[in-house]
Amino acid sequence: MEDREINMGSGWKMTIRMDVDKYDKQFIEIAKVRKDRKIGRFKLNPRYAKKLGEELIQVGEELEKGGGLGEESAEPEE
Repeated sequence: MEDREINMGSGWKMTIRMDVDKYDKQFIEIAKVRKDRKIGRFKLNPRYAKKLGEELIQVGEELEKGGGLGEESAEPEE
């Protein structure tokens, strides 16, 4: 698997890559990167990658239907 990047704006990127730990077990590393420094990292067992992707798609679809995050008005609704 080749390394993948998602540009998130304001200089932030999310990287996704395969790696091997010190016990020779494969994992998927998802990292938040800025100026080539990994700020936050998450190691995912490859067997859960498909399930995570499906859940993220469902969350995205629900947010689209409901107006999404960040699109809420600052004024309370009456």
